Amino acid sequence: MISPLKKSHVIENTAPLPAGWVRIHPTTALDDRPAGAGLICTGPRKEFLSRLVAGVDSAKEVVLVASFLLADKTLADAMLRAVERGVRVYALNSSEQRLSRATEADGDFDQRMIDEHKALLDRLAGKVLLRSAEHFHAKFLVADPRGETRGWISTANFNKALEDGVELGVELTRDEARALAAWFNHAFWCEAERELVEKGRLSTVAAPPATPAQPPVEIIPGTGKHSTSLRDAVMEMIRGAKRELLVSSYGLEENHPAVAVLVDLAKHGLKVTVLNRPRPACKAAIAALLAAGAKVLAHEKLHAKAIWADGRGLVMTANLAAQGLDEGFEVGVRLTGDRAEALRGVLMDWANRFPWHFQVGEQLSSGISEFCPAESALKDGVRKIAEEHIEKLPPITARDALKLDDAKQPGVAKLLASNGKVLARKLRVEWEVRPPQLPVNAKERRQQRTVTKPSKDGKPVETVESVPYEPPVYDAGKEVFVLLRRPEDIEPARKLADQLNARVVLK
Repeated sequence: MISPLKKSHVIENTAPLPAGWVRIHPTTALDDRPAGAGLICTGPRKEFLSRLVAGVDSAKEVVLVASFLLADKTLADAMLRAVERGVRVYALNSSEQRLSRATEADGDFDQRMIDEHKALLDRLAGKVLLRSAEHFHAKFLVADPRGETRGWISTANFNKALEDGVELGVELTRDEARALAAWFNHAFWCEAERELVEKGRLSTVAAPPATPAQPPVEIIPGTGKHSTSLRDAVMEMIRGAKRELLVSSYGLEENHPAVAVLVDLAKHGLKVTVLNRPRPACKAAIAALLAAGAKVLAHEKLHAKAIWADGRGLVMTANLAAQGLDEGFEVGVRLTGDRAEALRGVLMDWANRFPWHFQVGEQLSSGISEFCPAESALKDGVRKIAEEHIEKLPPITARDALKLDDAKQPGVAKLLASNGKVLARKLRVEWEVRPPQLPVNAKERRQQRTVTKPSKDGKPVETVESVPYEPPVYDAGKEVFVLLRRPEDIEPARKLADQLNARVVLK
């Protein structure tokens, strides 16, 4: 008789987005060819991995390998070939406890990586002398530190990151490689905690027979139990910037002095560009940098740690965080001249091509296609932005069955709130207005009417009777209802409702 009324309303979504990552470019493969001057980017061509393998294959006496994670089969095969040739191979890596904590705390690590790492260590057990410690995080390789020395510092772990990460490698001069070997020796003898003696069995490291010389920090700055020279190099480079700073770091700690100085310099007008990986762990530091005026860009696979400032560069294994610059085992290499310019070229290319831009209050009308809130990781937080989003609202009940169109439009403020849940340039809300029903506790109201009826003797007599309304009328509390039962009663019901200040309802 009276069907529910279908209604809709289209609203331009002008609500600003919360703080988060806005896609500005598609994610494409980055150029992993050598950048020149000994700087190499990782990537599917495996150029950097090939150089590491060639370095191991050419070694005649000693190979030194350090990596937080060690899981690349190609490199492991080269290490085992070296052992078969009589080359002594030593390795440093992080302890299983530290790796497990990293898996729990950071969605970019997973158990598969740990399993691959353990499987490779089992292959090396008894052939490669391997030591570990919770604070070991440096990544590098040195071949023949006393002969035809070759060496590389890597921002990538020696695992799949050498192929699919956004990482950097630096081929070192002979003096730099030998300084790096000194860092290895010091960590191996003085900072290692456990030694892999056979497959699946570790032993505690004994005190060294003698203390090796301190590493030459003026050549290779580092972080160790007795050195913060890498932190000093980072702070000196950042504080000394006068024109421009380019910073790439997987980790950014808001309260670390290095990040605080970046924020301060950006506030005072220095051109600061920060490259990062979108992760909830960095959101506070990223927000502070953006608020200060820095430009913040990101890539799903970025893990490189590097700084370029006014013609000088630094590539390192440490993040801008306490666990890296203040404590741990980390190394870095300073770049000048052509090497620094090569680094600037890489970082600028990344800045121009990185797909994600951190923003606060971005408008959906700007043509963006995807958004990820700052508190979410990309793997489960990316939300596509549509031209129109249709939201089905719960049905509402009109006050009067004959006035469905007068029903108040439902509120949509919550749908348009900047919570990132409704990501469309237009929001179409659809709902249904239903006619009201007679309350279950309603009681029929009858009216008193004077009627004339014949008496027993046939004479007409006036009497008062209680008769129903037509259409029927009901009371429920202080409200009055007119019950509509047939289409032909619509007009009588309307008139009766006006007369009694009642509402028309259905049963």
